[in-house]
Amino acid sequence: MRYVSVRLRASSPHPRGPRGVPAADLSLRVRSAAGDHDVLARVGLLAPGGAPGADEHVAAEAGPCPGIRWPVCADVLHERFPRPYADAVRRLGDLTAAHPGCRLAAAPLTGGGWAVIDGTSRTVLPLAHRVPPDQPLLASCLHAWLVAGRALRDIQDIRVVHGG
Repeated sequence: MRYVSVRLRASSPHPRGPRGVPAADLSLRVRSAAGDHDVLARVGLLAPGGAPGADEHVAAEAGPCPGIRWPVCADVLHERFPRPYADAVRRLGDLTAAHPGCRLAAAPLTGGGWAVIDGTSRTVLPLAHRVPPDQPLLASCLHAWLVAGRALRDIQDIRVVHGG
């Protein structure tokens, strides 16, 4: 379990963002019909007062952890190991049904990319074909996308700018 802070903003010409912004653990460029956006995630909370366009939440690995209850209170759940798409769809459906407070869950896919479910609509989509399976902060970045009022289905492409 970890606290994650994510900023979402229209893309800047500088891939790492403006000076004075804390380094991100994962920086993504998300392309949608509405334009390109930079999404910067870091483990930990922002300084008191936060920042405009910030999303802070609890993220947890969804794996079997007997006696550990963090997934129950997580806003974001992610799988660690890649699985085939059909298995990921079933697993993500089970996760969001068992954890109704989960807003987004994601699982890496064996063929590349991620299966992602919005816990509100319960729709699973294949996304982020260029994001490797060792980047679970992707799920937190997509949570910030939803919190900002955007839809997962509007995402055309996601690429890693910095991370890992």
